[in-house]
Amino acid sequence: MVYGYARGRELGFPTANLAADSEGMIPPDGVYAGWLFDESGTQWPAAISVGSNPTFEAVERVVEAHVIDRSDANIEDFDLYGQHVRVEFLERLRGMVAFEGIEKLCVQMAEDVEQTRRVLAQLSA
Repeated sequence: MVYGYARGRELGFPTANLAADSEGMIPPDGVYAGWLFDESGTQWPAAISVGSNPTFEAVERVVEAHVIDRSDANIEDFDLYGQHVRVEFLERLRGMVAFEGIEKLCVQMAEDVEQTRRVLAQLSA
């Protein structure tokens, strides 16, 4: 994991950012439901964004995974920086969109998290 712009953390949706030289297949830009596996092999549910974050100034294409539903929700205690992680994409939720402001983006991100929960629950049933 590498450091990003910390926008997700500021918006209440902290993300683990994959390095630009990550290995593997990266799907088309969009938001996905999936899993993040840390170095210990622990599997975390994740809402995953792939793209250039068009709501903000143009940036390089990034892959960011927002781990959801941690039992110990204190984000400061959850540090993946420097770890090698694996991200598994399960279902595409939507395409990448430029939102008219941070507020609308945050509303959509909350919906993305809810939709991720539903998808993962259906796949686990």
